[in-house]
Amino acid sequence: MAVPQSNSGNKAARNGFVPLSPNTALVVDDSEAVRIIHSLHLRALGFQTREVENGQEAVRLLESGMRFDVILMDYHMPEMNGAEATKRIRDMGIQCVILGVSADEDFQTNFVQSGLTEFFSKPLARHMLIPYSTSV
Repeated sequence: MAVPQSNSGNKAARNGFVPLSPNTALVVDDSEAVRIIHSLHLRALGFQTREVENGQEAVRLLESGMRFDVILMDYHMPEMNGAEATKRIRDMGIQCVILGVSADEDFQTNFVQSGLTEFFSKPLARHMLIPYSTSV
C-alpha cells in the first residue's frame, strides 16, 4: 500500500504516495488489447495482475474483499465509467493507488476529482509506472 511522505522528487511522492511494496495490480479497461498491454507493463515491473472489463466489475471485486496495491482505471467503459468506479472505491475507504488512464483528456478534471492518485494519457508507457513499483 502507499503511505504519505513529503520529501521526494518523484511525481508519486509529490502527490502524497510512495510505494512500499506493491505487488498486485488490477487493470480495468473495456479493451482487451489495452488490458493485455497494461498487464504486460505491470508484470515486467514485478506485479501480479488481474483484469476486468469495466468499473462495475472492479467495484464488485473490491466489495468481495479483494485488495490491490495499484489499480489502472480507464475512463470510458460500459456499465460504470472510471470516475464513478473510482469514487465508489474511495467511498469504501480503499486507499490504494488508483491511476487513471484515458485517451480523452477532456474528462481529466472530473476523473481526478473522483479520487485518482494520478492521471495519465494513453498510450501508457512502462516508465510511467516505475514510481509505483519497488522491483526496479
